Amino acid sequence: MNTQNSLSPKMKMADAINRYHSLLTVLPRLGIPLGFGEKSVEQLCEEHRVSLPLFTLIARVYCLEDYFPTANELQQCPMSDIIQYLVTSHKDYLENKLPHIEHHLNILLEPMDKKYSTLISNFYAEFRKEVEKHFLYEEKVIFPYLRQIISEQEATESATYQKHTFNQQHDDIEDTLNDLSNLLLKYIPAEVSPAERVDMLLDMYALSNDIAKHAMMEDRILVPYIQLLESKRHD
Repeated sequence: MNTQNSLSPKMKMADAINRYHSLLTVLPRLGIPLGFGEKSVEQLCEEHRVSLPLFTLIARVYCLEDYFPTANELQQCPMSDIIQYLVTSHKDYLENKLPHIEHHLNILLEPMDKKYSTLISNFYAEFRKEVEKHFLYEEKVIFPYLRQIISEQEATESATYQKHTFNQQHDDIEDTLNDLSNLLLKYIPAEVSPAERVDMLLDMYALSNDIAKHAMMEDRILVPYIQLLESKRHD
């Protein structure tokens, strides 16, 4: 079966979400609210003025493990739309996802032995620092660099894209988040209610999965798109 057909424009959005739960994090970042009845992906994109190629590209990267977009598929999406989605994603992490995690974490840390609570607090602080560092690098270096290429301006030395730095930041974020999840799994005290413990771990695993999808989108869309634009620029 062609997995790409399972996210076709004619598919009902409700069916798509039932099959691919990751779409629940994508929709609000594109401005598509829940409560869409029997409407298809195509109808909702048109109704909310979302580029159908953009939605399809993002959704397939988030939901289909073996999907790698072609150059033609990349070029159907304006880079400005992709940048806007990533900026909105950053805002969602900083204003919603991370504060939600922090709220649960504060509840868990209160009854903990000081040694473990300090260790976990430090790990979380390092994780947040890595996330903010990565977002800042994108918004201050990567995105301006892309806009310069698109407008056919000469990139400045300070805005040089470095793939190694980009990938290393992804690795640092995911490694720190995995370490934090393991610490919580091993050292959450018995005094914390079972429901609170399970909710915290589920939130951490959900965040880990979402961060991985975000990194995958950048690796499979942003990096190839940069390389495509650079190759055209030097032709």
